[in-house]
Amino acid sequence: MRVVVTICVLSLIVALLVTMQVTPAQAPSLAEQLAATNARLAAIQQRSSRIRDINEIENLQRIYGYYTDKMLWDQVVDLFTEDGTLEIGLSGVYVGKDSLRRYLYSLSDGRQGPIEGVLYEHLQLQSIITVSDDGQSADGRWRDLIQTGTYGAGSGGQWGEGPYENEYVKENGVWKINKLHWYATFIAPYEGGWLKVSEDAVRDYSVGKGVMPDRPTSDDYPSYPAASIPPFHFANPVTGDPWKPDP
Repeated sequence: MRVVVTICVLSLIVALLVTMQVTPAQAPSLAEQLAATNARLAAIQQRSSRIRDINEIENLQRIYGYYTDKMLWDQVVDLFTEDGTLEIGLSGVYVGKDSLRRYLYSLSDGRQGPIEGVLYEHLQLQSIITVSDDGQSADGRWRDLIQTGTYGAGSGGQWGEGPYENEYVKENGVWKINKLHWYATFIAPYEGGWLKVSEDAVRDYSVGKGVMPDRPTSDDYPSYPAASIPPFHFANPVTGDPWKPDP
């Protein structure tokens, strides 16, 4: 990244020297040239910062997925702000690190770490990251592809899928998850696949075992085979218009 910025700065200097070869009547003042050069350099630096922010947020979310795969719940909780929220499907909303930890541990019978014979994979895909103008917060949409199951039990496992709409904040230069919300499209048995989905499967997957959320589910939406679209945080990149459901 520093090499790119250095090349851009050298290009600006060359351009400035070239402009200084025009006649005095045509040339802008030195102050004007310097102001224009500084403005272009600031724009390059801001663009560089936004690219770095996006890369760091994408790494943060992917690391969340890897930790979740192995039920490393303490490490998952460390990725959140102190008052961060977590909402998985029909789980309701859990607020703050203590509540997050209580919910997550309930999914693995109070244990931390991978369990022999248990598959719990969560692929974090299709990221769309939108960083705020001040670079201190961001929104992100992802797709979670899920594979779960217990060796030798049941139908052979489950498939799951659905998007996240998440919020991130930068604290002391470090990006953290402030709000994680996964919308369940479906949870289905491996045998028969998404032709055998049910709301009960979503509930069994997402609702905490023996724990209660701090707030009820924030959005009332049906899972597949019903049709629903979790709201996009971003506008159409061509028209600039946000998507709105038909009235």
